[in-house]
Amino acid sequence: MAQKRSDDLSIIRAADSYGELLQHRLTLISSTKKDHQTLNHCHDEIIKQVVALALQRIESEWGAPPTHFVFFVMGSAGRMEQSIWSDQDHGLLYLEEHDDNQAYFLALGREIEEGLAKVGYERCDGLVMASHPRWCCSQAAWHDQQQRWMKENTWEAYRHLLTFFDGRPLVGDANLMEDVKVNLLQRIETNRQLLKRFMQNTERLKKGIGLFGQLLVESKGTARGLFDIKQVTLFPYVNALRLLALKEQITAAPTVARYEAIRDRYSDVYETKRMFEQLLSKRLEWQQDVPNYERIHYLDLTQLTKDERNELKAWTVTGHKLYRSVEEAVKREWSL
Repeated sequence: MAQKRSDDLSIIRAADSYGELLQHRLTLISSTKKDHQTLNHCHDEIIKQVVALALQRIESEWGAPPTHFVFFVMGSAGRMEQSIWSDQDHGLLYLEEHDDNQAYFLALGREIEEGLAKVGYERCDGLVMASHPRWCCSQAAWHDQQQRWMKENTWEAYRHLLTFFDGRPLVGDANLMEDVKVNLLQRIETNRQLLKRFMQNTERLKKGIGLFGQLLVESKGTARGLFDIKQVTLFPYVNALRLLALKEQITAAPTVARYEAIRDRYSDVYETKRMFEQLLSKRLEWQQDVPNYERIHYLDLTQLTKDERNELKAWTVTGHKLYRSVEEAVKREWSL
């Protein structure tokens, strides 16, 4: 297994065009799609190679990067929860602030966006990509932007902060991102009401179980008749562990890593880690034949066995209880 993974990595790193990398992606994703951890490491390596190719193209026109930088992924990629299909959520953070530097890294961000699209990663509808100035800033500008978002005190501003907090460095100087995350956590430590605002951003859980214990499906739209496993079942776990990470000064982005970091202090929360990992694995199994990104977050319950529907119900109930218990614990411990 280790040898095969080493061979796969060599194939990815040897790709010298987006087209060649797309072919490798299709093959490798197909061969790893039954193992959640291996699949996510595969996504990481493919994205790293896209960045390497993009950087080569930019360097041929603009020269070498003018300052230290880090490329980071957010969303499911940042948390290492990608499935077979995934969209783009990424940013760039560079050390020295200068107009020429911003032009350089925005050009790099646009090339990365284009490369990832060609390799099979859908563009983010919300423009959470390094091609957008909001997600491509100097270290000083990131600090200023975080402070500005907190002062704005809007739902959208806090959503941006939560999105960034799920960021994970992938290429470049990881310390640049660590510095900005630590700055955010220090602000929360000195103004604990900020954590209350973060809670208000995620406290509305999407209902997934009806009055008679039945799983609830979408009633309208293109997903009508399907079950939203992402919002209903997965996100309560994700949001609960993020909330604890913000409180406990944990900079790690993957939900599983956050579980490990709170193991001693919140043993009751840690007990749900196994269910969360089972959920990720089963979700991957259920998504084996999903044809595109638009359908990746929805399940056709008629294709599940009775035992599988009961499993899904149990994971959903546990996730919702977990989020509410974490919310109450944080409010109690910080008198919010």
